[in-house]
Amino acid sequence: MDIKHISPLLGALDDGYRHRPHEMLGFFISGVMSLCGLSEWHTIPEEIRPKINEAVEVYADIVESSKPFEDVMGPLYMELASRGGRQQLGQYFTPWDVASMMAQVIAGEKPEDTGRLLKVCDPACGSGVMLLAFAHHALFNWGEDALIRLSMTGCDIDAYCSRLTAVQLVANCNIFNFSFGEILVLCGDSLFPEKGMETIVHATAPTVSRVLPAQAPERLTALAEAAHAHPDVYQHELFAA
Repeated sequence: MDIKHISPLLGALDDGYRHRPHEMLGFFISGVMSLCGLSEWHTIPEEIRPKINEAVEVYADIVESSKPFEDVMGPLYMELASRGGRQQLGQYFTPWDVASMMAQVIAGEKPEDTGRLLKVCDPACGSGVMLLAFAHHALFNWGEDALIRLSMTGCDIDAYCSRLTAVQLVANCNIFNFSFGEILVLCGDSLFPEKGMETIVHATAPTVSRVLPAQAPERLTALAEAAHAHPDVYQHELFAA
């Protein structure tokens, strides 16, 4: 998604010198989380709540006018970083075209329905672009019924990124009336999940009968294995104190 499509959102989040870009992004994420039925992350100051509410409405309009599961938050995050939030918002995400190509290669042919969820995991999810690209591919190549067969797991050590992934997955489902079999987004170090994880969202469809707890040992072991196998995961080295 190019900058012109998110320019109304950038304008809605421009608060002059009262709040820095990363602060406004945090308040905005909290507003979207609240709209999606998730717990607010930061308490939104009353004096800017109307501005945040406006930004949330603009975001919903952008998502609704775009194709399902396009990455809106990634370009927003990087643009805000370029406007003075680089120290707090210091990541760069996979471009949509690249993510789409990778999702196509990874997905392959439509899998047979075995009655079990197809597990998709990104242990360094950033804005959620790879998960979104996979969902986009599945929707347009396998059909809407394929989404209910997907278990989507994302994790990032960055508190902003994990929440960006959560709100993008949930917001797209809410706006387009889609359902995944499962959505799980965690905040923590995928390489060392035993050191503490925060569950940002864990939601399952009513059709899913057996649901493991969000941080079941089996899940955390699989997450660590995915992280060690992931060629682009350097979370621990980048963010270690």
